Amino acid sequence: MRHQFGADVRPMTLTTLNRAGLLPTYLQAGADVHGSHGLFYWLRARGRGHLVRRGAAAMVLAWRYDVERLIAIRPVGPLEEAMRLLDAAARSAAARSGPPLVVRYCSPVLAEHLRAEGWTQMSSPWHADAPADDEMHPEVVVTAPAVEMPGGRKYKPLREAVFLHASRYRYSARPAPLGIGESTLIHAEAARASDYDPHERGFNDAVTASLDSHRHDGLTYHYLTRHDRLAAFAITADITGIAHGYYLAARSEPRLATYFLWLIYLQQRRAGASALNLGGSETSSLFAFKTRIFPDHLLQRTCLLQSPE
Repeated sequence: MRHQFGADVRPMTLTTLNRAGLLPTYLQAGADVHGSHGLFYWLRARGRGHLVRRGAAAMVLAWRYDVERLIAIRPVGPLEEAMRLLDAAARSAAARSGPPLVVRYCSPVLAEHLRAEGWTQMSSPWHADAPADDEMHPEVVVTAPAVEMPGGRKYKPLREAVFLHASRYRYSARPAPLGIGESTLIHAEAARASDYDPHERGFNDAVTASLDSHRHDGLTYHYLTRHDRLAAFAITADITGIAHGYYLAARSEPRLATYFLWLIYLQQRRAGASALNLGGSETSSLFAFKTRIFPDHLLQRTCLLQSPE
């Protein structure tokens, strides 16, 4: 591929994945769509991606075995340069007689231009239960007041979660993993641990592998403990001024995830972020959960498209 369209193609590794300067920019035609950090690309590629850079544009290419597709993940850079990079990658994929290239996390502006060039919706669902994966529902960008206890009727569920858990748990945020049982929580003790499907297990494997990365630029690792036992764990990042949430696991306890998310939001806002992007959602129930917890939010739509056949 490097020889076909003159791009710099390098594998993502634990040595480089969290380097702040991994990409020439984290904005897509000026838009900060979900995923402004190398960790996002690593997770979506399940730890097997290749960084592709040409000029001021970049993306990650990965073969996803679960859907048997070559995917271009969240292209960034000026619109015209990103378009040219995607076109070159699509032509390279077509020359190998493989399936059409699928591009993920396209802003409305990028999607409009790609459709004008013949890109279309995927010819088959991404996943049986979520045809567009986590792009089924819009990204939820939280803009709530950064106060200890938000007022008003719409924040009653959140206040109830705070009252329920504040005296029982200890919260901390760190710039690097603490190594206090994160992998065990993720794989065996989280609320969904007994119900993970292969899609989720692959994602979780990439999360735990990333904890051994040589660098953690721009990342924050969030912990909720009780009696020195890890109850919840999450990862966020802020490179662009808007924080992005990449992972959260919590034990099965009523409203614990709600309480934890609120603490994460407050910490990120107080650290300088103007908002917290919780990403898109595979299911309507997850989307409803995010918007119910954080009634003050913006919705940001992205989509996935496939190259012309």
